[in-house]
Amino acid sequence: MELEEKASLRGAAFVDRELVGLDMSGADLRDAQFEKTLVVGCDLSGADLRGARFFLCELRGVVLNDAVLGDNQFVGTTVVDPVGVSPTTQALLEEWGATFQPRHASRR
Repeated sequence: MELEEKASLRGAAFVDRELVGLDMSGADLRDAQFEKTLVVGCDLSGADLRGARFFLCELRGVVLNDAVLGDNQFVGTTVVDPVGVSPTTQALLEEWGATFQPRHASRR
């Protein structure tokens, strides 16, 4: 994604989408809504995800190094094989509703 595209994603809605291999590093995804969306191998390092909501999503192999989190929801969302998620961050994501599964347990 180009810099201008990344800056315009604040509040974006991703519904019934498959996002595969996208470079969204440094993107402004504040208050974005992800619903029934498969996110595979996307680079979200340094992205601002504050207020982002994930409903019934699957995040597979997503890079979250230095992503900015806060006031998030991960309702019914499964995280498989993430990159850059510390035990502290994993506990926070689980508190917000995320379920972590080993790679072979992916639903899709």
